[in-house]
Amino acid sequence: MMTSIKCLLGQSGAFSTLYASGTQKSNSEELWVDKYKPNLLKELAVHKKKVEEVKMWFEERLKPSKDVYRNNVLVVSGQAGVGKSVAIHVIASHLGAVVCGWNTPTPVIWQEHLYNSGTETKYTSKLDEFVSFVERIRKYGLIPSSFNGESKPSIIFLIDDLPMMHSKAAFGRLRDCLHLLVHTTQIPTAILVTDYGNADSADYNARSVEELKTSLESSGACKVAFNPITVNSIKKILFRICQMEQCDVTADHVDLIAKASGGDIRHAITSLQFFCLKPNQVHSLSLSTHSPHAFKDESNKPVESDDGSSLYFGRDETLSLFHALGKFLHNKRETGVALEYDRNDFFIQERFSRLPLKMDVPEKILCQAHVQPGPVADFLHENVLDFLDDEAVEDAWLLSSYLGDADILLAKLRGMLSSYNEAESILQSAAASIAVRGVLFGNSRPLSSRWHAIRRPKLWQVEKESSYHKNEMFRQRVPACNQLSSYHMSIMATEYMPMFKLLGNRVGSGYNELDQESVQNLDTENFEINKMSIDDEAMEISDDDIEDW
Repeated sequence: MMTSIKCLLGQSGAFSTLYASGTQKSNSEELWVDKYKPNLLKELAVHKKKVEEVKMWFEERLKPSKDVYRNNVLVVSGQAGVGKSVAIHVIASHLGAVVCGWNTPTPVIWQEHLYNSGTETKYTSKLDEFVSFVERIRKYGLIPSSFNGESKPSIIFLIDDLPMMHSKAAFGRLRDCLHLLVHTTQIPTAILVTDYGNADSADYNARSVEELKTSLESSGACKVAFNPITVNSIKKILFRICQMEQCDVTADHVDLIAKASGGDIRHAITSLQFFCLKPNQVHSLSLSTHSPHAFKDESNKPVESDDGSSLYFGRDETLSLFHALGKFLHNKRETGVALEYDRNDFFIQERFSRLPLKMDVPEKILCQAHVQPGPVADFLHENVLDFLDDEAVEDAWLLSSYLGDADILLAKLRGMLSSYNEAESILQSAAASIAVRGVLFGNSRPLSSRWHAIRRPKLWQVEKESSYHKNEMFRQRVPACNQLSSYHMSIMATEYMPMFKLLGNRVGSGYNELDQESVQNLDTENFEINKMSIDDEAMEISDDDIEDW
């Protein structure tokens, strides 16, 4: 597998103009994100101080220096679409440097892998290719083949697509590779790292990104964090594009697009282009499967959902597990709001009435957190009492009843339904809703918001140890008792195993491992641990802090 290097000229005119020119008439199917690229520093939407900081860093590294060692690695972090890569290219253009970057190889599909395996071609992972590429860069440097002149051009090495890390071993290899690059490279290098918000303990890649940034900083790399693009800056850019494209878009629509982008300039420009498309263009670009009637009379008034965001150019929000737990446990509600009921509504007794929540509906928050119902219910069960008043005994009883109902629904379906089918998914979703709404409803007198430490559920450790002891119990059975495989687990644990211990001296030499056929006959429904989405690394975390959300 060959690894390629992409080198881009950093001279004026190498890129099309962003937000200013737009004079060249291009194909109507061209993406505006590509059509309006930045060319000058003043056209960047990134904060001027951040641009100046990065520019000064590269200016110092591109100057000849007599220092034997100096730091040549810059880590640029920020959420997607804040202009990290664009800023590097524009700064290189301003300094007259050449940008050479790691070009991610094309993934190997399964059919190709099967074909290559027949030709004795060894499979190489993307991480292996990246490590090998960085090793060559450290040893031999970069000399673009497109330059044949006598003077060697200034080079900036850009890494904007790090390999995925799915295990501790892969993360360790990538960390060691970049650590060595920080200490040995002689080329000004920019490593772009995309932030994913608060690192969720259930998301290994998100946690690895945070650890990787910390590791690079401790190795001596400089760090610059790009903030999300402000709404006003995005609106200015969108208005300029509308003017150049001669699009009749109202200020209300532009404001909605800017706010819905969440600071992502790429998302905002793409949403604007989608909004300005005609029905036939939508079909030709395959950007949507909606009918042309969806755009009827859309230019007259903004289209908003119940929460005020756009229906078709909005952005899906994500929450970390602990952010979602904070919303549920703190149970923030409106104060001083008089509850009014319609005459046609049922009369609600005072002990059943609650003030409006200061959050979205619980089911929406669960969807944004992207976690399975089981861990959510376990975390709530473990930590909810810390958020109750000491005298709220009735609230604690009510909470326990709701959490108990959720636990029944989350229990393993006894072989009647196959795993991960639609019916089981509905039951799990209902269980999560019962657990969350039970916590919100049951805590009628929530404590004032303050800092709390969220504990991982002790139930996980209990289930882990229980599974281990049960497996040991079956492993240590004597061959003469194989016929007991049809008995219930509790009978074996309370009646047969104590007797085996009493007779251990007599039959101790007869213990053997259970044969495979007997294992298949075991009724394992009562000792299997429900599969969880949280990996083993998350179970090793002792405490996680949760703030006042």
